[in-house]
Amino acid sequence: MATLCPAEGPLGHIVVLVDNTDPYSFIQREAFVQELRSLSDEVVPEGYLLSVFSLGEDFQKNAEPLFEKCNPGSSAGKSELTANLKRIDKRFNESFRAPILKLEDVLMVKEPAKYSPVFEMIQLASINGFRAQNVKGTRKLIIFSDMLHNTPDFSMFNGVPDYKSFSSSSYGERSKSDLSGVKIELHYLMKYPKLQTMKQLKFWEDYFEHSGARLTRVQTMEG
Repeated sequence: MATLCPAEGPLGHIVVLVDNTDPYSFIQREAFVQELRSLSDEVVPEGYLLSVFSLGEDFQKNAEPLFEKCNPGSSAGKSELTANLKRIDKRFNESFRAPILKLEDVLMVKEPAKYSPVFEMIQLASINGFRAQNVKGTRKLIIFSDMLHNTPDFSMFNGVPDYKSFSSSSYGERSKSDLSGVKIELHYLMKYPKLQTMKQLKFWEDYFEHSGARLTRVQTMEG
């Protein structure tokens, strides 16, 4: 089990999948850094496990999480009478918050990639994230991506089909994932507005629904 977790195991599990197949604009990068900061300070509750995956060109090289630790908690809300607040904050900052902020340098790329295997990375986030840790509490998948899958087998740059016809294709069958009970939060990187239509969003809503998950939030990232 990952480090810094409660003795009885994580209270919940948040998996973050960051698409870095295209360079972020300056504004998008600034917004992403703020999101990284909020992961440690607000999004991941104390005792929850955080797993961060990179959605890169080669999904086999990104099969394992870049970061995987529980939030050990800061001194906020704790009493000096029952806890060493400085020690608690030192552990939180050095073991959890600082490593998360450093992910910016790992996740941001300068050159665009040839492929963007969105389906495969969602599958790996499920298998090597949720299923590997088997946390019983709340489970959430947060995705930062334009959600434009692009591989030799299937590319959304050629158009977005309705999910029903896609799911019955051979590639659609291989692309299915088990995300039972997972809440999905999508941070939409708007890079190709002509392709990123309501039809594309409906495709992903249907995909997640058929995976057993629920899309609970969609936020367009500035820039």
